[in-house]
Amino acid sequence: MKAQLKNWIPYQLAWVEQEWKVNWLDLGDHHIQEPFFDETISICRARMRMRSRFHSQSDLAFLLQAATGVESLAPTAFIFHVSRCGSTLLSQALAAAQDHIVIAEAPLLDQVLRMQEKDVSLTEQDLKGVFLAAIQLMGKQRTGEEEHYFIKLDSWHLHFYALLREWFPDTPFYFLSREPVAVLTSHYKRRGIHSIPGYILPAVFAIELKAAHFEDFNLYTATVLGGYYDRLKRYHALNFPYNHFYDYGWGMQGMVPHFQRAIGLEFLKPAMIDRIAFHSKYPDRPFQTEISPDASFRYEIAETAYSEYYKTLRIHG
Repeated sequence: MKAQLKNWIPYQLAWVEQEWKVNWLDLGDHHIQEPFFDETISICRARMRMRSRFHSQSDLAFLLQAATGVESLAPTAFIFHVSRCGSTLLSQALAAAQDHIVIAEAPLLDQVLRMQEKDVSLTEQDLKGVFLAAIQLMGKQRTGEEEHYFIKLDSWHLHFYALLREWFPDTPFYFLSREPVAVLTSHYKRRGIHSIPGYILPAVFAIELKAAHFEDFNLYTATVLGGYYDRLKRYHALNFPYNHFYDYGWGMQGMVPHFQRAIGLEFLKPAMIDRIAFHSKYPDRPFQTEISPDASFRYEIAETAYSEYYKTLRIHG
């Protein structure tokens, strides 16, 4: 079975008639380099549909069995972020190297972390088993030349730090931030799902959804961001040796070298530096700051939280 599944990875969970199903994706010889894993899914599923109209699906037991003994890399680092802060550009630079596996905001990993929203019978140990199996299968050594494995999480996974740190006690975690007005301005122009009230359960953000949030989406986004910065400040205060921090304001050109120094590896390649010179989501466009921050998006809940976090970052970072 292992040989037959060489290029197959899980990509989605489905809750069907009170039972979990796992959808599978055939990567073939595709090197994952898209800005977001959703795009990788679309590309590979289109190729799969050309071969067959059938959908590849299994139960959770098959997922756990498939992960047993598979040749894969352990995660080299996890990338956390507040959104619109350079994380996509970093993951794109990492993906430019052919010997890197980069998984950027895979829906499956979010679904696993939030399985208890649909199935309250699951324990944290259950989640751990499924998450580790998914990580192992997505990090398979398909060519034998892969050396490093990077996972960029969704922004709200900042709230899952304690769980992920328990599961990966010795793995570098890299935290990216940016001042809130720029983040809010970006979301105003093109909203991420965590900037839309109610799209993700408010319990994930540890906030209470209010009528004012539906009247002013920017207030809601500022509230979410305030929680992110509070978390970052808390994690920075831990002084944990495998936690590393970088702010967008320090410059995008310095981000990849800082990341390399932080995780203690020498892997910088010309292709990675070249990638930094171009737009994170549109590789054919030269990089430039997308937005001019709009001062009307200053909200005290986000400004104060960021200021308090950044102050400690400058002193101790």
